Amino acid sequence: MAEGLALLPKARDRTRGIFLTYQAKGFLQSNDVEQALAVTAESLDLATRIGAERCVSLVRELAPAFKPYRQVDGVADLIERARAA
Repeated sequence: MAEGLALLPKARDRTRGIFLTYQAKGFLQSNDVEQALAVTAESLDLATRIGAERCVSLVRELAPAFKPYRQVDGVADLIERARAA
């Protein structure tokens, strides 16, 4: 999947943020919580930096899927950041 991100030009940051969110869903489905957390945080950072509300909304919709993993470092912070974004 990282190769897919490399193919997206920097000017397509919104598309990249959405792609990251869908990638995070796949990581969660594979129980790779750390990877899901990393790409979700990257997506949220990107979306808030460029003002991509749709991408922020996708992260907010994904955040509840992290609740069973609250014991993983960074998950509670991500959930709170998504709520506040």
